[in-house]
Amino acid sequence: MIAAPGLWGELARLYGILANDEHRAVCDEQLLVELCRGRVDRHAIGRELDRDQPLVRHGVVHVAADRARPFAALAVDPLVLKLLRADPLDADLDAGTRLIPVTRTLDQLRVPRAALARVVAALAADDALARLVIRGRAARGGGRTVAATLAARAGRTLGAVDAARLLREQRLDLLGLHLRRCALRGWLPLIEGLETIASDDAVVRERVRDVVRDHPGPLVLRLPRDATPPVDPGFVALDLPATSVAERADHWQAVLGRRGLAVRDVDELAARFAIGPGLIERVAAQVDAARGDAADAGALVDVELDDGVRQHLASQLGQVATRVGRLANWSQVILPPDILDSVLELISRIRHRRVVYDTWGFDRVMSTSRGVTALFQGGPGTGKTMVASAIANDLGLDLYRVDLSRVMSKWIGETEQNLARVFDAAEDGQAILLFDEADSLFAKRTKVQSSVDRYANLEVNYLLQRFDSFEGIAILTTNFGTAIDPAFKRRLSFRLTFPFPDDETRELLWKAHLPEDLPRQGPLDLADLARRYRMSGGYIRNAALRAAFLAAEEHATLSQDHLERAIRAEFREIGKLADTGVLE
Repeated sequence: MIAAPGLWGELARLYGILANDEHRAVCDEQLLVELCRGRVDRHAIGRELDRDQPLVRHGVVHVAADRARPFAALAVDPLVLKLLRADPLDADLDAGTRLIPVTRTLDQLRVPRAALARVVAALAADDALARLVIRGRAARGGGRTVAATLAARAGRTLGAVDAARLLREQRLDLLGLHLRRCALRGWLPLIEGLETIASDDAVVRERVRDVVRDHPGPLVLRLPRDATPPVDPGFVALDLPATSVAERADHWQAVLGRRGLAVRDVDELAARFAIGPGLIERVAAQVDAARGDAADAGALVDVELDDGVRQHLASQLGQVATRVGRLANWSQVILPPDILDSVLELISRIRHRRVVYDTWGFDRVMSTSRGVTALFQGGPGTGKTMVASAIANDLGLDLYRVDLSRVMSKWIGETEQNLARVFDAAEDGQAILLFDEADSLFAKRTKVQSSVDRYANLEVNYLLQRFDSFEGIAILTTNFGTAIDPAFKRRLSFRLTFPFPDDETRELLWKAHLPEDLPRQGPLDLADLARRYRMSGGYIRNAALRAAFLAAEEHATLSQDHLERAIRAEFREIGKLADTGVLE
């Protein structure tokens, strides 16, 4: 009866005539009582419309809250009307909810068998109000793949609800509606994005807990590792272990073999990209589709797979970081011997991590993270960023400069979400993260005197926790090493101080920044320039390029005079009237 006005327009008009009151809803409890008079007890009708009864609890019938019963408006959920009309449902997916396909069987999941058995039993129970919490990597950690497989095992389809979008748009009130509509479709709802809730936002966390508690069916929450789920005690937890290089190699081998793709060294591919099974499947499928039917069956696809993985990772990093396209080489880097030795040790730590941790077993005895993190501190122009670039070039890794203006957000919790995306993508793709002027993000915690101080300290606390579990490579540069929080310094693998160059180093810098095939007019006294002008490497590079353009404009070859004029111009531009001071 409640659905009838939505199915047949003539009945909606008849209901209005029976109500005989333009201020009454089309259908309410009192109208049902009148229609069923003599056949159904009015108290039985009232009980069926109580909040804890199946029709209302499962969201089939909505009872409006703007008027008291029995004159509160009654309506059937639009999804139920579509089902009654036998309309297709897939064309009417709710915004923020999407289906997750099944790509693995239960036997193919790399999950502890005992934990898997508990989850399957909980979802299979007839009266289950199971709350399953899957924790792993925040991005591409396999959580969706596992949840979709478990849903299929229980005879359901997995529907993912994007809680991050609802939080961002301040529409958390719609979370319960999305969950109910998933259940009405017969889907198992998966809530994602709850990690965007600020760690001290108890109000929002409790609202989510209430929604989860009130949902009348099973559901799944996907969270990062070590996150505290906003769920009442009694949930079933499934913590996904990180995949080893050997496990990733096995999966690459299986996927590539199934698609007839060949690579030079599958172990090297698995070591370079620490990605999960889902992304491996997607990248291989894209490369296979791009080859076409006429491709050579034995042709190697290493380059195509590299490009495919990097595109997926760039989609994560590209929102808050910029890939450095032109990398420096060691011929451009002039460092004191002790600093150079430390840099070579840093490179060695990165290059041989797999041997030391996996082959030699140090991973089993180390309680700290496997990441390699370094702080480069020193004055402007002393070569900090150039050394980071040369390290990436030497190791054949991508270098991403993190744009702190895009990472830091005015919205509570969004900065942490951006940072999580950066760290996860860097771990997946073995890219090097470069935090230039890191003191603006890794600054010392301050005494809390306002909400701004409180949220700034929350961001620092998040970074401290993330550094403990970080398995990638990150380089921080700063002109003011004392501004970095001491807790960060304790967690760093290396701390290098880049000194201001002395006379001998400045002469080497001049030689490094003047190409050998540069046409010259007479001898250039670079030792004299190094002795008379105290400039850091960045200014020497600028002056060398400036002198070349001066010579080109005059249709001449480079001379000592061009270099002198370029140096004086550099001093003038930063407000120095004399050229005898320090330019850094």
